[in-house]
Amino acid sequence: MGPAVSDFLSELLNTVEVRADVENDLTAAAFVAEMADRMAAAEEIENLVPIHFRGQSGRRRSGVDGHDLGDTDDSVALAIAHFDGSGGGGTIGNAEIQRLFGLLEAYLVDAVAGTFPDDREPSEPAVQLARDLHSRGRSITRFRLYLFTDLALGSRVAKLPSTSVGGIPVDFHVWDLRRLEALATSSQGRDQLDLDLTEWSPSGVPALSVLGEGKFETYLAAVPGHLLADLYGRYGSRLLESNVRSFLSGRGNINKGIRTTLLSEPLLFLAYNNGVTATATAVETGSDGAILGLRDLQIVNGGQTTASLFYVRRDTSPKPDLSKVHVQMKLVVVEPETAGDLVPNVSRFANSQNRISEADFFSNSPFHVRMETLSRQVLVPSMAGTHFQTKWFYERTRGQYQNEKAKLTQAEAKKFEAVYPRSQLMTKTDAAKYSVSWGQEPHKVSAGAQKNFLAFANSVARLWGCNDSQFNEAYFKELVAKAILFQTIRTRVARSEWYQSGYLANIVAYTMSKLSHTISSQARGARLDFLGIWNQQCVPDKVLDASLEVAHLCFQALTSEHRPIQNVTEWAKREQCWELVKSIPYSLPKSLSDELVSAEAMSQVHRDARATQKIDDTIAAQSKVFEVQVDEWRRMHSFCRENGLLSPADNDIVGLMTGSRPKVPSERQAARLLSIRQRALDHGFD
Repeated sequence: MGPAVSDFLSELLNTVEVRADVENDLTAAAFVAEMADRMAAAEEIENLVPIHFRGQSGRRRSGVDGHDLGDTDDSVALAIAHFDGSGGGGTIGNAEIQRLFGLLEAYLVDAVAGTFPDDREPSEPAVQLARDLHSRGRSITRFRLYLFTDLALGSRVAKLPSTSVGGIPVDFHVWDLRRLEALATSSQGRDQLDLDLTEWSPSGVPALSVLGEGKFETYLAAVPGHLLADLYGRYGSRLLESNVRSFLSGRGNINKGIRTTLLSEPLLFLAYNNGVTATATAVETGSDGAILGLRDLQIVNGGQTTASLFYVRRDTSPKPDLSKVHVQMKLVVVEPETAGDLVPNVSRFANSQNRISEADFFSNSPFHVRMETLSRQVLVPSMAGTHFQTKWFYERTRGQYQNEKAKLTQAEAKKFEAVYPRSQLMTKTDAAKYSVSWGQEPHKVSAGAQKNFLAFANSVARLWGCNDSQFNEAYFKELVAKAILFQTIRTRVARSEWYQSGYLANIVAYTMSKLSHTISSQARGARLDFLGIWNQQCVPDKVLDASLEVAHLCFQALTSEHRPIQNVTEWAKREQCWELVKSIPYSLPKSLSDELVSAEAMSQVHRDARATQKIDDTIAAQSKVFEVQVDEWRRMHSFCRENGLLSPADNDIVGLMTGSRPKVPSERQAARLLSIRQRALDHGFD
């Protein structure tokens, strides 16, 4: 094993050890929780819920360590883990892999048959999961079984062929040390799909190639309907770009118009349907130009068409003949290095005619850029006994923290970690979790990282459009304070006598929301002093004591024998659950009232911060204006006049920058100059 992987293993084990200590759990359980976070970030498993079971299923041993029942494509993920923890960098072979998957399959078979709950305690998470699997029956499209391990695959490990349980396809996925390391260093932040299209279309898919200049090329094709249906049946929502996946969730699987055309006029489907737009980072073509294989295929528009082909074929009797159906496809092939920027833009513009908001394309939004900028500027207050100040690192893109550190020498990397401790790393999905929890929507947090992030994105996009200056230094400090509060509650709940392993994330989200609701409803005109938490970088004891009282109430409500949905994690996703928790009587302690500040005082802080942000924005806009050379302003001025893009007022403002001695524009003039320049670029100015 190479040194890079050994470094990665060391860091992985350290992360697991810290997590086990914070959550007062076994390292094996902490490893599963860490894998749940990494799989969510990689868009592999959206909301893996850790559980732990080892026991008997009939005459066979069985086991399960995690599940996700809520994927958009109606598939179910089940996981089992093998955590070595020695740091020796060993390997795992065929026999052990088959034994572990055998445990998981035995559990699955027993659960689907409905026999697993027999003679078991109904409140056990494994029993609740088994009941859910049995009740869902044929509505499940496929089972995805995962093995997580901190060992590397042996050189002779064979690929595991797909099987079926109860007539539902079962496929197997091993995430070993090398695959996890490759994920951590991937520019895309996810595991790439390599598709061999000749499995479904032996001669490939005929396509017309339109070469682009430099960064991309485009193919136009008519794809057989059965190929798209088969791809979706095997890979499900992994084919859909993340924003499209979020948009489709909860909207029903089959479009009625698509269904009618497929069943009554399949030959006209190509004429009636708008088709799909997709991206890939590499394409393999035959001598005749047909597409034979694709790397990292992502459908950025037409996700509903793709899903509907699968569901209509599966759920209609007699089954429609999709060999008569063709779907037009525009395929944009981009360089892997530029995919992170280009794919969201292709997705954005491909969906411009549909009702997908700007928030759906939130990953590259100005909000994240501003949070990233603030996190690199704002110093944490000096702590007693330290000789330097640290910063919180806001991770705007996946793996940014690790990638920035990896570029440095060993000495520089140590300095980087001293300034930005890993404990002060916040991802954009973390930010969404903290903000939505305090925003009193814990059911959305419990629904998983993707769905919660979309709720957060919609909220921020709406507020940004009203007044972006409210997202300023004070906002950033309060966001960090919410992170400190969330993580502190998490640590203390995990160590509480009443806490039993499981549902920790749900309890903490509900605790934050209940605490927020109690303060807003019982202490009108007052707010929790988040800036005080920022200044101390810790939660006052009185706030924490009240938080733990609230957490116990939330735990009891989530796990009550009288809950209408037996599976606790599924119950936590329902707004009905939040309404119940919100109604539980709880009086704000007098001691907590002393830790609140007046709303007027906080408003003044935010007014000052907004004013400062506006000044910063003005300086930034003026700086951007002067980054453009005078010669370019002159060429752009001529271009705009020739194309009728300037009003008389615009013409005068551009004139400020085209003289021999450019003048400093005002705030409004700088913003207008940048707007004029963007208008010119949009109309083809080079």
